[in-house]
Amino acid sequence: MVKLVLSWDIQSGKADEYVEFIVGEFAPALDQLGLNLSDAWYTQAGTGPQIVIAGWLPTAEAARQLISSQEFLALKERLFHYIDNYAWRIDTSPQSQLPF
Repeated sequence: MVKLVLSWDIQSGKADEYVEFIVGEFAPALDQLGLNLSDAWYTQAGTGPQIVIAGWLPTAEAARQLISSQEFLALKERLFHYIDNYAWRIDTSPQSQLPF
């Protein structure tokens, strides 16, 4: 198993539309694409990305296929209407397997 980690910052003044999109479309679409969401973090203070979400996929190749799929690319384009500083990574380290 590998963990796909996505992060970003919400654009100023777009929080309400962002939440509506994430809850109503983005998260359900990721589930349909096979990403088993496991983590969602919101940073209120300090540095780093404002939002971090993560989910499980069976292999690094499955994660690469997901993020390069036409469905994900279209979803990401819509996400970009609400966010800045998008980043992603595939975590294959043994620590990512821990349940805490």
